[in-house]
Amino acid sequence: MKFSGHETFQVREGWLHKGMQLIVEEPEKMGDELVADYLGVGRNMARSIRHWLLATELAKPGQELTGRRLSVMELTDFGKQVWKYDPYFLELGTWWMLHVNLVCNSKVSTSWAWFFNNFRRPRFDRSVCLEGLKRYISMARRKVPSSSTLDRDLGCLLASYSRTVPAVFVDPEDGADSPFRELGLLTFYKGSGYYQMNQAVKAIPSAIFGYALAKAFSDLGSKKTKEDILIGDAVRKPGGPGSVFCLSAETLFEVVSNIESMNRKDISISGLAGERAIRTKCKLPSEWSENFYEQVAGEVYVK
Repeated sequence: MKFSGHETFQVREGWLHKGMQLIVEEPEKMGDELVADYLGVGRNMARSIRHWLLATELAKPGQELTGRRLSVMELTDFGKQVWKYDPYFLELGTWWMLHVNLVCNSKVSTSWAWFFNNFRRPRFDRSVCLEGLKRYISMARRKVPSSSTLDRDLGCLLASYSRTVPAVFVDPEDGADSPFRELGLLTFYKGSGYYQMNQAVKAIPSAIFGYALAKAFSDLGSKKTKEDILIGDAVRKPGGPGSVFCLSAETLFEVVSNIESMNRKDISISGLAGERAIRTKCKLPSEWSENFYEQVAGEVYVK
């Protein structure tokens, strides 16, 4: 379990590109104590960028260099795909996949995994959320960090995803707005202090939905054809589409029906012993992410 590393900074526009560019072009500098200067940010921000690269599974620790406090970093296979197809993080689908990775990465982003997989309350305030996280850690028989540490972690999470109502003016030149807010998963009502989780139907690309399925049901990649997954299992499975996309059984069914109606043959609705199920082609997460970028390239070409 880990509840720090981001230095209370949510991901900012351009940060992941900066970090990946340095890894690709001058990887040894990611292990240099002057890495903040190379990235053009403050020291705490540089540590935050390293954290987000690891937590979103874009990068992994590389070789430790003698006499240096920081290890160099290298791109993961997923990171290489993103760098090839969407290095400036312009596609919303890229942010959906980064979100899926965060929710599935309980070792590095514990609060994210707990919040989307276990908490899942449609309406709540921050104090209830904090107490729920404390209980979760205690039940896991782990030492509970201080309230201030957990509150800072939750604060970063909630700020990353929530849109404030009424809207607060943010200078577009500031760059502090998190792109994860564009996923539309959380709303913060400033007057009441309550947060609302958006469990409505969302426009999820078929390959992104498949990516979440493959991350949650890891044995799918070892099968050769198609597999049926019960709607209930897809909703409840940690890291599955119900959790990461904040969907109920009914809204998840509608999302898959919409995907099927767009003539996407990889994912469809089927009946299994009287129960509704998702019929999906068996692919690895890397194959789904590749499919997504191929679909995007095809749509751009058609236009």
